[in-house]
Amino acid sequence: MKDTKTKEHIARIAKASTYFIFRNGPVNKLHKENKVSDEELKEMQEYMQNHLAYLYEVLLEEGNLKKYELIMNTMNQFYVNDDTEVVLADEGFDSLYDQLFPKSSNIILK
Repeated sequence: MKDTKTKEHIARIAKASTYFIFRNGPVNKLHKENKVSDEELKEMQEYMQNHLAYLYEVLLEEGNLKKYELIMNTMNQFYVNDDTEVVLADEGFDSLYDQLFPKSSNIILK
């Protein structure tokens, strides 16, 4: 990573993504039922955030879409063995965002 500010930003995105995707998911129930220890949960969480940070670094820092596509295609070809439909799950953040930042004009930020 080129600079400290970018590195910190990518780390924050990776940690937030991990918490949003992983920590709030089914593993939370397993943890509450003592089926996953604190140490195991922390190890899985760090593993996920470190790998997400790498993917974000490739996309945001390097801007290398070819490298990112190679990673994704490799993972899909060798490790993803299902036809499960991906459903966007915002966990209520879209609604929260709309409440915090109501649209006051016809201008839409993209």
